[in-house]
Formats: sequence, C-alpha cells, structure tokens
Amino acid sequence: MSYDAPGGLYGAFSGIVVLTRHDGLQPLGLQLNGGYARRLSSGLTLDLGIVHSNYSSYSSRGRGQSYTELYAGLGGKILSSRIYVSPDYLKRGGWTLYSEVDANVPAGKTLRVSGQVGMLVQLEGRRNGEPYRPEFDWRLGFSRDFGRLTGTVAWTGTGPDHDLYQRRSYGRSAFVAGVTFAL
Repeated sequence: MSYDAPGGLYGAFSGIVVLTRHDGLQPLGLQLNGGYARRLSSGLTLDLGIVHSNYSSYSSRGRGQSYTELYAGLGGKILSSRIYVSPDYLKRGGWTLYSEVDANVPAGKTLRVSGQVGMLVQLEGRRNGEPYRPEFDWRLGFSRDFGRLTGTVAWTGTGPDHDLYQRRSYGRSAFVAGVTFAL
C-alpha cells in the first residue's frame, strides 16, 4: 500500500510472504517507508526518505532481523539512482553505504524491461578481523501489466565472489517472481 500526496510527501508499506518447503506459506518481511519527492526544473525528480525493513526467521539469515536506512536519490524517465546510509544494516555492526542504479525501459504499452546494479560498502569496522570488501548485487527482469495487475519476473544475484547474507565466498543467483495489484 502506498500514498503519494500532491505536495510531494509519500508513504508506503509492503508485506512479503514466502512459500517454504516444510511450513507452507509464511510471513517473510515488512517494509515501511516515507519521504518527499520533488520534480526539479531539469525534469529529474529529487527523492529523500527513510525506510525500515523487518525480516522474519524465514529469511535466508535464519533469524528475524531489522534495519533502518536514510536515502537520497535522483530519478528520470528511464534511469534512477539512490544512495542509502544505515547505522545497523542487518546487524553487521557499524555504518554502511549502499548505492544503486536502476533502469526501467518500456518495451511496448504493457511490457517493461528493468535492471539494477548495486554496491554495499561498510564504512567502519572489520569483518572477522579482516578489512571489509565491497559487495555487489544485480537484477535483470521483465514486468507486464494486465490491467490493474502487474506480473514481474527477474533473475537476481550477488558476486562475483560474495553472498551478501550468508557470507560465503561464491556467487549466488535466484529467480524471483511477483504480482502487484493497484487499488
């Protein structure tokens, strides 16, 4: 659910469920965010806000966790970019910075091709006594509108030699599908 006020303020919340092998359909996460967006004279949109994410024990980390991020970004018709700062990203200890560039390209009236690349950097602290190395992620997907319903499929991953959440030294990718309904 989201609401965009005419003056630029917005707020949203979303819930995520996961189909588990042994327990069936279970809650995975909840995300709350709010912010302010303003169109600039250049045609770009400035976006400032805060997001709080909460994940259940069904996440890949095996236990419930939450974190809060502040963000700033610029968006255009096809490309957008944001920078996020968090004091407690997934309880890593220490501040982190995440930057991303997103593309959303129309491929007809109801089809869109999208992509994203991102980089996570720990701003302080060490992991297991070693200096922290940046971690990368990516996504390539397609969305199709069916009236008020939108279906999305994407291939997403990390790497080339990191797994963001399990801290293993190999790349990891996954196929993701989702459905959105506009009220």
